[in-house]
Amino acid sequence: MPVIPINLDIGNRNLQIALDLDECYSNEKIIISYLCNGHFYEPDVSLALTRLVGEGDAVVDVGANAGFFTTVMGVLAGPSGRVLSIEPDAHNLSRLRNNISLNQFGHVTVFERPVTDKEGEVTFFINSDNSGGNALWDPARFPGNQKSQANPIARTMGATTLERAVADTGLAPPKLIKIDTEGAEQRILEGAGSLIRNRAVPFVIAELHEFGLHQMGCSQASLRALMEANGYSTFLLYPNGALPKLIPPGTMIRTPCFVNLLFSTVEKVGAHWPEEPYELKL
Repeated sequence: MPVIPINLDIGNRNLQIALDLDECYSNEKIIISYLCNGHFYEPDVSLALTRLVGEGDAVVDVGANAGFFTTVMGVLAGPSGRVLSIEPDAHNLSRLRNNISLNQFGHVTVFERPVTDKEGEVTFFINSDNSGGNALWDPARFPGNQKSQANPIARTMGATTLERAVADTGLAPPKLIKIDTEGAEQRILEGAGSLIRNRAVPFVIAELHEFGLHQMGCSQASLRALMEANGYSTFLLYPNGALPKLIPPGTMIRTPCFVNLLFSTVEKVGAHWPEEPYELKL
């Protein structure tokens, strides 16, 4: 597959990135399908990033995979910003590093260890059905993952916390953290420490993967309760980039697909979505 150019028109900024993607890899094939149809990959997250990340910002991409969001963050933050890209899988790391090099991003730092709620050894499972689905729980448990059931691959790795990873790489206090880790989101945020205490990081985007959360001994309710205890409200992101929807603490999100949550405050969300069009439907 040739290198795919992507243009981002944001206000008076026209930004370009390039991605080397290979449809032989399941996760990259999914990204290609979005891009070739004129859409952002995971448009709910992509469009939120274009509003929330600006020049000079420090941001974190946990579960960077082949580097789509890392490169989007990299061009939005620009050379005066900084991106910490966390990806522990060797195959995805090679693809990630290739895309960082392709875009000549000297301000992106790659961190190769898993992050979770504490330091120590963890078992990291390779998803043989989808290289975007590696996890801290066995993907053979997920319905339909026949290759993972037939070919289980597990590796022992040394994990650390997100707070320690940020400190060890010398990253400035991040404006935004994006986490897509197949259900380990709560455990990672439990290891964020001072990063989320008193909302030190203004914006956290996390995938809501209920099956994966349960494999990690967590739930939607416990994930949201953790963030609410640290002063964050829960918002639901939409693929059309519309104003994120505030979800009250007592309201559970019921969805047949994976969605992404934004943890922030009403004031900060309002500052980045200053207008909301109203369509009268009869």
